[in-house]
Amino acid sequence: MSANFDLNAVSGINAAASGLAVISNNLANSQSFGFKSSRAEFADMFSGTQNSPGNGVMVESITQDFSQGTINGTGRDLDMALDGEGFFVMADKAGKYEAIYTRNGSFKLDKDGFLTDQTGNQVQGYARNDVLSTEQDVVFSTNLGSIDLDELNKVPRSTTEMVFNVNLDGQEAYNSANNTGNLASDSVGTGTGDPTNNLAAIIDPTNAVPAYTGFPDFSTNKTIHDSLGGEHRITADFFKRAVVDVVDPNGVPRSNEDFDLDGNNDKYTSWFVRYTVSDFDKDTGTYIPSGVDNTTTAQANGGNTGMLFELRFDDNGRLQRVYQPNDKDPTLITGDSPTIGPNGEPIFDDLAGWTDTGTLKPNMEWLINNPLTGAVDPISFTAEFNDMTEFSGSYNIRGVSQNGYEIGDLIGLATGSDGVIEARYSNGRAIPVAQLAVANFSDKNAMHKLGGQTYAESFNSGTAQLGSPDNNGMGSVVQGSLEYSNVDTTAELVEMIQVQRMYQASAQVLSTSQTLTQTILNL
Repeated sequence: MSANFDLNAVSGINAAASGLAVISNNLANSQSFGFKSSRAEFADMFSGTQNSPGNGVMVESITQDFSQGTINGTGRDLDMALDGEGFFVMADKAGKYEAIYTRNGSFKLDKDGFLTDQTGNQVQGYARNDVLSTEQDVVFSTNLGSIDLDELNKVPRSTTEMVFNVNLDGQEAYNSANNTGNLASDSVGTGTGDPTNNLAAIIDPTNAVPAYTGFPDFSTNKTIHDSLGGEHRITADFFKRAVVDVVDPNGVPRSNEDFDLDGNNDKYTSWFVRYTVSDFDKDTGTYIPSGVDNTTTAQANGGNTGMLFELRFDDNGRLQRVYQPNDKDPTLITGDSPTIGPNGEPIFDDLAGWTDTGTLKPNMEWLINNPLTGAVDPISFTAEFNDMTEFSGSYNIRGVSQNGYEIGDLIGLATGSDGVIEARYSNGRAIPVAQLAVANFSDKNAMHKLGGQTYAESFNSGTAQLGSPDNNGMGSVVQGSLEYSNVDTTAELVEMIQVQRMYQASAQVLSTSQTLTQTILNL
């Protein structure tokens, strides 16, 4: 019986020692970022019948508590905490595991520009897909990879897309000399001379005769970039032309009308928009024309300095068609004189020599002076008009953007709750460049513990469930913060006292057993 006492007491001492080791580890890591506390779970040992007094105690398992730790702000851009379920995903620099996982979001940029943890494991995420992404909508890759922030914007990018999200004032008066709207004589300007050149004056204000002496109804400009990152200013000037009937005064559809917007429209509103490109002249402190329409018939002055489109809005103020001249030669662009209605009012026809582009995203092509070679290089981009409107009241620039940029260096990062990392560069750009990946497991306690608050997938943990923050049950990212250890120091100290008593009691049992044995030996 004494032997049984001894073995039970020894098992109690060993179990208590393991429990104290767990508690001491928790207390030692109470300030470790992302650390999850553990507890020793004890179980009795039995063999034989139910009348057996038992064979002592054992540590059945050491279970980690993956509950949320306190999130505290640090003010550092590359510190990130997960509020909720999931782990940050990192590549194992040792190559032993396909990926390792952590709740410690203390990250940095290494010398090559990769986002890593403090030991050099590269943080994994989804890179921006530049082929599918636009200035308005960002698409991320579905393939997991390291987040490289160094190469972005090191090479300049030529403008390939411009978005014009503008509301034109539907109550604007017609831009014409005597309000008759006669495009062949006095529309959009007050120039003298050959009246058919008024449109030429709009598209090429620097060379057309007569010169355009009126003003656009609304203007806006934006900087665009060539292949070297050089800056050029593109200006969009809007002119309200007229309201155009789709039938003549006798109710007969006009032969060159090719659309009915919604089955109920009998009119549409016509606007001109002229685009010109210029460069800043440091000597004079002014902007001078630099762009040349690359699709035009050659002119005596070397080409046009502008491009012209007609925008057609339906009765509801929505843009429906974009027209362009058949021949970009401004001297050949003419308008039809209006038909006089039954009450003497001018009724407009379509513009002669203009064609529907078939898209609300027509292409523009220019020739830009190359500062390195002295030659002229083409710059081509799409002008997106999809969101253009013509509601009454005011002009409203809701967004005019372009996707070109000059060379720049990374100066800062901002990460949203959804894990999207927005990089800020010295060239003034701030763009989403990647999205952090997060992972979760069916049985977190079955993961391999690697130290440094990192884990690896095991057979019993199940395969990693990959996703993105703030989505499908995953936690959200809190930038400029770190998740502290979830160790409750007070509770651990109380638990230590209880386990210490268990240790002392087991030692006392062993001492009592020795006393009994000595008593028997003294008989």
